[in-house]
Amino acid sequence: MDVTLKPEIEKLIEDDVKSGRSANRSDFLNKAVYHFVLARDLGQAFGREAIEEKIARGLAQAERGETIDGEKAFRELRAYAVKRRRQRA
Repeated sequence: MDVTLKPEIEKLIEDDVKSGRSANRSDFLNKAVYHFVLARDLGQAFGREAIEEKIARGLAQAERGETIDGEKAFRELRAYAVKRRRQRA
């Protein structure tokens, strides 16, 4: 696949790889596309007001110390995204 990126995106990728957050350019792009699709799917499931309410509720829960492990949260998000995709298929 041949892709042309804007210079500011190229810099963002380079900075991410240099920082060690991504192993290489392909790793960055694979993660970026995955998270884009996940966010898109969540955005289709909920309107703007619902998302803002969920963010506010989540922030309030975090302030009260009601948090869960990050890996668990991402597992739940991935499972939700798979469920939504299956419902649309």
